[in-house]
This record gives sequence, structure tokens and C-alpha cells, in this order.
Amino acid sequence: IDWSYYEVMYTERYMDTPQTNPEGYKNSSLLNYVKDLKGHLLLVHGTSDPTVVWQNTLLFAEKAAHLGIPLDYYPYIGHQHGVRGVDVYHLYKKVTDYFNTYLK
Repeated sequence: IDWSYYEVMYTERYMDTPQTNPEGYKNSSLLNYVKDLKGHLLLVHGTSDPTVVWQNTLLFAEKAAHLGIPLDYYPYIGHQHGVRGVDVYHLYKKVTDYFNTYLK
């Protein structure tokens, strides 16, 4: 969501560093676009994700709350970059139910 919090080796390969490309980091942050959300958004995140750190999701959810934009958020405690094990069934049901409710 905010590239300055993303995994450094991947980000800097495409974006350079925040010090050398501050405008690129600023313009590509999804936090700038929260205000434009329409409809429903389901946001899920593994809280132990080392690639997309949890701070990204928390900042996004906080921005949405401050702007009064509804957001359905579910953290998967202890999961990394991808939900695995028994919780994957919960995730699939959550996504399927969400699609059936809001995308019909």
C-alpha cells in the first residue's frame, strides 16, 4: 500500500530508494486513493507477513476510518504472505460469501 514499508529488495529494484525517488513513492501510495473508494472492500492480511508488513494494512484501515469509508477487514493472526492450513478454508468462505453478497 505504501512502498516505503514494503520489502526493500523488491521495492528498490523497481522504485529506487525513497530518498532518490520521493515523488514516486508518494504518488504510488494507495493511501492517496482511499478517499476515492466506492462500494465494498474486503481487506485481509496475515499479521506476520514479512513482505507486506502489517503496518500497511493498519494505515489503510485507519485512513478509511478517518474518512468515514466502510471497510471490511479481517486479520489472519500469525500468517505470513498467504493464508495456509485450516484458515485457508475460512478465507475462501469469507471471500466467496463477500462476492455472493456484493458482486451479484
